[in-house]
Amino acid sequence: MKKRGHSEEHENLERWLLTYADLITLLLAFFIMLYSLSKNDAQRYHEIASYLKAIFSGGTGILEGGALQGGGAIEIPDLVARKEEIAKRLYEQISEAISGTEVERTFSVTPDERGITIRVLDRTFFDEGKADLKERAKKILDSVAPTLLGLKNHIRIEGHTDNVPINTSEFRSNWELSVRRATEVIRYLIERHKLPPERLSASGYSEFRPIAPNDTPEGRALNRRIEIIILQGESG
Repeated sequence: MKKRGHSEEHENLERWLLTYADLITLLLAFFIMLYSLSKNDAQRYHEIASYLKAIFSGGTGILEGGALQGGGAIEIPDLVARKEEIAKRLYEQISEAISGTEVERTFSVTPDERGITIRVLDRTFFDEGKADLKERAKKILDSVAPTLLGLKNHIRIEGHTDNVPINTSEFRSNWELSVRRATEVIRYLIERHKLPPERLSASGYSEFRPIAPNDTPEGRALNRRIEIIILQGESG
């Protein structure tokens, strides 16, 4: 009887090795799967990586409609993985909202190191020296709002001017004008399309972040612009 008891105890002590071996096998298969996905489907790889991040950070990591949801730290969809796709969609939406030869000359949508930048020349959004949104500006904002609502990223609105001084009863300088224009865009997105205010911020840079020389009318026209930046980070 003692001998049989000793045999059963010996068997139980070694059972953990089977569990350990199974775990190692599963981990090996898992990392092989991730490696294969990273080679063949980069987008799906990023989605799975975000899913795991959500789980290990305490979120639910639930896959819902192809988008990943976790404890608030996961962008939906993953902007880094789908930047080109989302930029193309935004460009098509704006193109449909405005027509004619000005389509190519008045706006651009560019994936960059910050995320995605929608750049619109000021004559499309505002009258000279004014900050009231024109109807065409509202059409553009209406066209991109559904996509902006579908993202969880922070959105920063930037106002930029040229270096021609302004001093009116409403705006004492280009600083005031650039900030007011940015906040008018934000106000419209919140009031008309219910974008969450905590995801939005406004910045005015006056003439001090030009993208072209200010010594020609063409250069100054390029510098007078509104930029809607979908940031790929988690905050503004």
